Amino acid sequence: MRGFLKTLQRVTLWSLSFVVIVAMAALMGTGILSLNAGEDTETASPLPVAVETAKIQDRYSASRRFPGRIEAAQVSDVAFQVAGEVADVSARIGDRVTAGQALAQLDPVRLRNRQRELQAALDEAAASLTRAEATISRIEGLVGDGYATEQSLDDITAERNALRARARQLEQSLATARQDLNDAVLRAPFDGVVVQRYVDSGATVNSGQPIVRINASGKLDALIGIPASFAARMRIGDTHTLEAATLFADAELTGIGDAINSSTQTVTARFEITEDPGFVPGGLVRLKLDEERLATGIWVPATALNESYRGLWSVYIVIDNENDDQIIARKDVEIIHIGDSRVFVTGTLEEGDRVVTAAPFRFVPGQRVTIVETATTLPGAS
Repeated sequence: MRGFLKTLQRVTLWSLSFVVIVAMAALMGTGILSLNAGEDTETASPLPVAVETAKIQDRYSASRRFPGRIEAAQVSDVAFQVAGEVADVSARIGDRVTAGQALAQLDPVRLRNRQRELQAALDEAAASLTRAEATISRIEGLVGDGYATEQSLDDITAERNALRARARQLEQSLATARQDLNDAVLRAPFDGVVVQRYVDSGATVNSGQPIVRINASGKLDALIGIPASFAARMRIGDTHTLEAATLFADAELTGIGDAINSSTQTVTARFEITEDPGFVPGGLVRLKLDEERLATGIWVPATALNESYRGLWSVYIVIDNENDDQIIARKDVEIIHIGDSRVFVTGTLEEGDRVVTAAPFRFVPGQRVTIVETATTLPGAS
């Protein structure tokens, strides 16, 4: 028992000594770090910064974007002009077709039979007409010799005229039948892309029933709803820029509707896209329009803003202290308008202030810096 107590005492003393050593090392390390930190503060080199010289403006240009939809300049639901059973639909959604290319075909059997029937009837009428003409020639001679009456000549002449009319009718019907047989092949009316297919093989369709839809290749249109106040300032023929994701295109304003949409309070403007950058019919597109507003403020880069207290914002500027050192100072601002990459602000900024343009999180007020690049805010920059 006595041996055990001695062993426990030695372990306890060893453990206490280890804790003291660790604590002393921690204190010494803290002191060393504190000394090093003090040395860095005193000897640190000024950080390089890029600045913009603030310029006060009495107005700014606000950009607004209005959504719309891309449409093909020409769209057609292509249909057979005759009724019948669809034998084949070769067109598939997404196919690019050229004018005159076959898209679908009706079963031609009934149409060919109809054509043969009309041809036989026409042949019969022609034979009857030939016989009537010969009869008239004979009767005319008999009438002159007194062997036939004028009435018999009038009767055969009337029959001949009826046969002529019948032959002309059959010729027209036969021409229609031939055209119907030709129309049994559905062809593309223009170059384009198949965007919809309504029927498949085996379906019975009526004349005029849509088979496929084709969007014309080439020019595209954009239909965009814009407020009437903006539409009043726009002129037919003006060129505007349309955007869809990373694609941009110039478009000519070709028309503005005069009816206001009751739900959106906008009028529809039509733009013609002369050079397609890759827009897809049916896709969304946006129109950017600028509106000038009166307000006093300064444009600064969005990267210059630093979140301040209670949801406010601030920017850092570079000033000269009493030792002619360049140091950081903070000024609070209020955002008036947010542009694409710049922000129009008001507040304590003054004309000529040198605004740090980027990475404000790197600085604290009073920090020494050196200006390596200076730019001037351009009027109207957005």
